[in-house]
Amino acid sequence: MQVFKALIGRTCPVGPRPLCPADGGEVLQRGNSMRIPIVCLFFAVCASWVHATTHQASIDVSFPDELAGLSFVGRKEFPQKELGSNLAYEGGGFRGSVFIYTGGLRSIPDGIESEKIQKHFAQVIDEVKQMASLGKVRAVSFTDSVSHRTAFKGCGPQFLWRGYEMVFNEGFTLSSYTYLTALNDNFVKLRISYRQDAPIDKRDVERFVLALRKVLGKCPA
Repeated sequence: MQVFKALIGRTCPVGPRPLCPADGGEVLQRGNSMRIPIVCLFFAVCASWVHATTHQASIDVSFPDELAGLSFVGRKEFPQKELGSNLAYEGGGFRGSVFIYTGGLRSIPDGIESEKIQKHFAQVIDEVKQMASLGKVRAVSFTDSVSHRTAFKGCGPQFLWRGYEMVFNEGFTLSSYTYLTALNDNFVKLRISYRQDAPIDKRDVERFVLALRKVLGKCPA
């Protein structure tokens, strides 16, 4: 409970462009021990930016300086080891945040078919739904009533995903998407956000997801 209160209290200021557009989730410690709500993954304030390298050792993947036209803006290491890292790309009002973490689990099967990843995805979406009741946003509305899974062809992982909109207390609205897969005993969660009034649509979202998929899969160019 103390951990939960600490994470809830440490939120970022939200301006015309949110500083912390990462989505929340909840992970389990090993075994049946306490659950840790990762609200700090929603408001990514529990870490400092690191620019020294784009190689993510935990999944043995190197991230490029540019991805689908977006520029790499840095990497954050969370102080709690189980919360892992956050790498971010930005451009033209579009932000893609990649979270790589174990959630304290020892083994996470690759892909999207395991019970672990499906359960965790449900927890992530539940955490998003709770943001309004926690007072972090004014309202959250989902674009449809069910979660989806990608069926991309060729090299790279598939993802579970869901789209939603968040109305912030300052009056602006973010269109957002959360994608989740597992790789090398880690969860890999992608949060894409852009202002609803920006000249961006689902095609831009899919372009970024496909580019990230190739990076994760170490696919040939």
